[in-house]
Amino acid sequence: MPEYQSLYRKYRSQTFGDLVGQEAASRALQGAIISSRVAHAYLFSGSRGTGKTSAARLLAKALNCTGRARDSAEPCNRCQSCTEMTAGAALDLIEIDAASNRGIDEIRDLREKVNLSPALGPFKVYIIDEAHMLTEPAFNALLKTLEEPPAHVVFILCTTDAQKIPLTVSGTCQQFVFRRHSEDQIVGRLTHIAKAEKVQVDADAMKLIARTAQGSMRDAVGLLDQLVPLAAGPISLESARSLLGIADPRLLDSLLDDVLAGRAAEALAEVNRVYAAGAELRQVVRGLMESCRDRLVAALTKRDQATARRLSSVLDALLHLDGEVRRHAEPRFLVEATLARLAVELGTEGVPVVEQSVPDAAVPESSPPPALDPTKSSTSRGPLVRATSPASGEEKVTTPVAGWSDVLEKLNRTVRAAYLDAQPEVDGSMLILWFRYGFHHKKAQEQSMQLMPHVREWLGNEVKVDYRLREAEPAKAGPKATSAEDDPFVREVVRRFDGRVTRVKEVSE
Repeated sequence: MPEYQSLYRKYRSQTFGDLVGQEAASRALQGAIISSRVAHAYLFSGSRGTGKTSAARLLAKALNCTGRARDSAEPCNRCQSCTEMTAGAALDLIEIDAASNRGIDEIRDLREKVNLSPALGPFKVYIIDEAHMLTEPAFNALLKTLEEPPAHVVFILCTTDAQKIPLTVSGTCQQFVFRRHSEDQIVGRLTHIAKAEKVQVDADAMKLIARTAQGSMRDAVGLLDQLVPLAAGPISLESARSLLGIADPRLLDSLLDDVLAGRAAEALAEVNRVYAAGAELRQVVRGLMESCRDRLVAALTKRDQATARRLSSVLDALLHLDGEVRRHAEPRFLVEATLARLAVELGTEGVPVVEQSVPDAAVPESSPPPALDPTKSSTSRGPLVRATSPASGEEKVTTPVAGWSDVLEKLNRTVRAAYLDAQPEVDGSMLILWFRYGFHHKKAQEQSMQLMPHVREWLGNEVKVDYRLREAEPAKAGPKATSAEDDPFVREVVRRFDGRVTRVKEVSE
């Protein structure tokens, strides 16, 4: 029985014309070959599956090809040198895996053998794959040889992390960056392979494979290779989803809707339904990230700042979850806990909390809420303002102040943190900001220069800002004092760093 060859090996690029998506690097290398201006060292960098090693083998094959025309850089793929390199048996092509041969001893052995003449062609080509894995002493040992190699030697360093290559090494190489493939490029290549293999694949299934590969052509061809055994008939989208462990986008949209609406119980039930359907949890998280990202872009396009802030916080949590779900011992519990926490937090933010019932007599009918200039007020609604009279200690509820949330959005993150706790009240040309904590009251006054231009744009040039600190109510008469965990600034820090408050220490103002 003949040995089966994987599709990504069978359809590896054998000419520069087959090298998909790297036109700039391909043209530069072909020009160097035709004009005989081949450098002594190259550095190919880029993410996985973008064609770095394939391009390095093509360069080695073209340099030693005896049947290549003078005005062409394409190897003939028929001469002895080309056939040996295609089969992986060429003595003049030495491939070194730097991930497993990363020490100084291996580099010393290379330095001893580099002076030997080529066995067949004019050049001896060294391809060092994953070059960033070499140790610092190994790089130092290679540097002298890399700077002044013998005339018959060409070094090609391939890496997925060019930042880890020392500058002294990268400075001696011509560097080419191999970019991720687009989905259209991947679909085109997969269509060509499917026709050659006489496999029928739905266009939607092709797009799903291309999206799952995330720019890696090798990953995409490998995924197609997994689907080929299903080719009793056309490979459908549902078959591709089932094999790749990808959930139905409609289920993911429903799950994200439950999270954003604060329906924690429904969100957990939806997660269980997706998990029972056999979807891989990491693909579920990635699907939620894509859907959340698309909604965030739509909200920003519509200038819906409130929705954009909610979606941004959810996307931030999902990005953190995507990194954790791969390493966690119980990824299902981690996903459920994170989504439930997000749903509870978003549900709490969306519902106004009434701390104390206010009798009708507490709000005088003769004092209507202050009117705002309709030409300068925003269409968005601000927070429900709760004002306390220092003299009487009575609490009254005023109307929501429109435009305050837009002012906060225009401030940078550091300045905005000082005003998150502020409760605004507009009285004619006076903007009164009430603070519950002395720290925020002090910091807000220090940042007043950054606030005033936006307030004047909102309420006019004659507006003045009065910073007021609420007086502490007596312990017996008023409700229970607000804890430090309820402070908006503290809640924001806890959410961003996924932490919790373990101890609260009171200090004097």
